[in-house]
Amino acid sequence: MARPVSRKTRVPLCLLRGVGFLFETAGHRVALALGAKIGDLFRILLPSKARRVRSNLEKAYPDLRGTAALRRTEADVFRHFGRLGAEFFRFPVLDDGWVRDHVLVDNLSLVRDCLGEGRGVLAVIAHFGNWELISKRLALDLDVPCHVVTRKIRDPKIDAFIRERRLRYGKALSIASEEGGIRAILRALARNEIVVLAVDQSAGPPEGIPVAFFGRPAGTHTGAARIALRQNLPILPAFSCRLPCGSHRVRFGPLLDFPFGSSLSAPEKIAQMTGRMTALAEERIREHPEQWIWMHNRWKEFSR
Repeated sequence: MARPVSRKTRVPLCLLRGVGFLFETAGHRVALALGAKIGDLFRILLPSKARRVRSNLEKAYPDLRGTAALRRTEADVFRHFGRLGAEFFRFPVLDDGWVRDHVLVDNLSLVRDCLGEGRGVLAVIAHFGNWELISKRLALDLDVPCHVVTRKIRDPKIDAFIRERRLRYGKALSIASEEGGIRAILRALARNEIVVLAVDQSAGPPEGIPVAFFGRPAGTHTGAARIALRQNLPILPAFSCRLPCGSHRVRFGPLLDFPFGSSLSAPEKIAQMTGRMTALAEERIREHPEQWIWMHNRWKEFSR
C-alpha cells in the first residue's frame, strides 16, 4: 500500500524546475561546488538529520566516537549528497559523451553474460555513490530497458519529477514497489530486461529479516533473494562510487548465486543470500563511507 501523502512535504513544481535550470546552466564544477555548499547548509538547517548521521556513524565506527575524523565524515556525507543532487538536476546536460568519459565501468561483460542467458538481469545496488548514473551509463552500451524498483516519495510532485527525469535523462523506468511491483519485475525479467533493486534500506517483518550490517542486526529487504530463488537467477551487484578526480566508477560483480546445499530450506537460502549481498554492500561502503546515506535510520527495526 502506498504511504499517505503529507501536505507538509509538498514542493511547488516551479521550484523544482527553477533549481533544475540553475544547475543545468551552471558549469559542472560550479554546480558541484554549489551542491556541496547546499549540503553544508542542509546540515545546519536539518539538525535531526545531522544527529542521525552522527549516531549511525558512531554505531558503525565506535572507535571514532567523539573524534574530529567522525565529524569530518559527517560533513562530507552532506557534501556528497549535495553534489549528487546537483548531478541529478544536471542530467539533461550530461550528454552521452560526458557519461562515457566520466562514468567508468568495470566488468560490463557480466551484464552481457546474464543477458545472454535470456532470463533477464537481477541487479542490486546500495544508496551509495551516485547510483542514478548506473542506468545512464548502461544505456550507452546496451540496448536493453532498465527498470529501477523504488518506493514512492510522499510528495507526489517530487515523486513524479524524479521518475520523469530518471526516465527521460537517466534512461531508466521506475517500478513502484507498493503498486504490484513483483508482477512488473517478473514481466521485465521474462522480457530479458534489467531490474535494479536496492538492498540497503531498513525493513521489518514480513518483508525484512535481521542481517548483520556493520556488526549490528539490521532489518533488511529479502525481495532480491526471493526473486532470485524463485526464478533460479544469479544476483549481480552494481555499485557506483565518486572518484577524487570528480568522475565515477561503476563496478559490477561478483556474481552471486545459490551454491547452498539442498538440505537448506528456502528461508535459510534467502537469509544467506541476503547476508551475502549486505556484506558486499558494507565492504563497498567501508571504502568510501562518506558516500553512503547515513541519514537513513538503518537499524531502527532491531535497535532495542
